[in-house]
Amino acid sequence: MVHYLSDYVILFFAYATLGWCMETLYMGVRERHITNRGFLLGPCCPIYGAGMVGITLLFQDSHYSYWHVFFSIILLCSLLEYAVSALMERVFHTRWWDYHDMRFNIHGRICLETMLPFGLLGTFALYRINPFLMMLYHRLPGFISGKLAVGLVVLLLADLTISVCVLRNLSLPDGDADHTAEISRRVWEDLKKRLG
Repeated sequence: MVHYLSDYVILFFAYATLGWCMETLYMGVRERHITNRGFLLGPCCPIYGAGMVGITLLFQDSHYSYWHVFFSIILLCSLLEYAVSALMERVFHTRWWDYHDMRFNIHGRICLETMLPFGLLGTFALYRINPFLMMLYHRLPGFISGKLAVGLVVLLLADLTISVCVLRNLSLPDGDADHTAEISRRVWEDLKKRLG
């Protein structure tokens, strides 16, 4: 079971990394080349981590049926994805994803085709993956587990700071389209210039 703050930190990073891997693999197969699918420079999609932490907080100890949890997760993921899409577009004036070409979409920010898998994956992760991750994490000695959680938070804050600074100084593409590949290319080019 997930009880302590450090448990939630580990869950956040585990799912943020798994989400990044899933996105990168899916788009790599679809586009036939690997692209950093995250907002950050590192292998991390915080929306997945935040989503699973929210799911865990709300449903870990609930006595609802699987179907109730499944549809609640779909609703939660839809609200989170819509809000993050709108926020990132407002801050950076571009989109990291766009579902306008899919049926049953709302403003291109969310669509039924992605929400059903999120519901299935979220439900499976809550009941099967969470206990496994916590079992592995709780096997670590206390002094290592605490430092691991703190170290991951420090890395995330550093990545977030660098990523936002680089993105704010770039001329990003406008419009209602998925610009992730173009953004990723420009970010890495800019970073290489700064470090080179």
